[in-house]
Amino acid sequence: MNRLIWIIIAAAMLHACNPQAEYIIRGELPDANGWKVVLARITAGSDDPVRIDSCVVKRGKFRLNGTVSYPEYCVLYVGDHGPLRLIVENTEIDIDVNLKNIQDSKVTGSKETDLFVEFRNKMVEFEESAQQQRIDYMKQLVAEYPNSIFTALMIDNILGYYIEPEELESYAEGFDEVNSQSPWVQSIWEKAASAMRLAIGKPFVDIKMPTPDGTEIALSDYAGKDKYVLIDFWASWCGPCRRANPHVVKLYKKYKDKGFEIVGVSFDRAKTEWVNAIEADALTWPQMSDLKYWQSEGAKLYSVNSIPYTVLLDKDGTILDKGLQPDELEKKLAELIE
Repeated sequence: MNRLIWIIIAAAMLHACNPQAEYIIRGELPDANGWKVVLARITAGSDDPVRIDSCVVKRGKFRLNGTVSYPEYCVLYVGDHGPLRLIVENTEIDIDVNLKNIQDSKVTGSKETDLFVEFRNKMVEFEESAQQQRIDYMKQLVAEYPNSIFTALMIDNILGYYIEPEELESYAEGFDEVNSQSPWVQSIWEKAASAMRLAIGKPFVDIKMPTPDGTEIALSDYAGKDKYVLIDFWASWCGPCRRANPHVVKLYKKYKDKGFEIVGVSFDRAKTEWVNAIEADALTWPQMSDLKYWQSEGAKLYSVNSIPYTVLLDKDGTILDKGLQPDELEKKLAELIE
């Protein structure tokens, strides 16, 4: 048997042992012909992705193929949308691309990515659970040491943002005459007064900021105009905000012609990221931002320390509800409008 035949047989046997010697990444984007799809690798010790593959969407589809020596942690960009994080291995990987929020795109075919997504989702669950545990622990400390300056500091800097104004006021009342002179205790009283001012049934507090095109608008342009108004505090960098947006968009389409309006107040820092997120998530309601991150005037006026955060106003502009999640908002709107 000659040398060429042995080479052919050896190659065939190698292929039989390793039938998938390359990665194939596929997706469909019917309305994105001409868009560039870029795959980049993230290496240990560096935050800068290194491009390893790219293609152009043709006839509503894209396909990347190549070889990795071992599973690689990568990011995928589709046009201006991304990054979508995944682990690329030599297998067939299909991506159901969600351009409204690319992080919600569904990746199938990669066991490594399945594990990565499972881990990421669990971390979100743990974070929510841990936050409640932290709140419970802080309340326990206040109950045990109601007149401690340390607990005053803790209430002022942390716990005060997670409790109702009446509870905050009751904590302030727990300090004796001497400790009540402390700036920390005085600050608790101020926060309690501010919280009472934003209690359910109180009138809305006006906010004035620029829109993406630089025009200044005010909350009062919409609130108290015989419509239910949702003040939506969010940011382009906020993962939970972006995951909630598709649901809120759906509710807006359903109720916008039935007496419902939304005003978005962003805690972004970079205008480009803010504007890109508005477009990517198809947010068609009024948007405002002073691009001051957590120092935003909106955060100060409404005592917001975590996002997403919402305040629902009644038709007359009074505060109707606060902190509604999308499913809670859907139920509330159904009660109010339908």
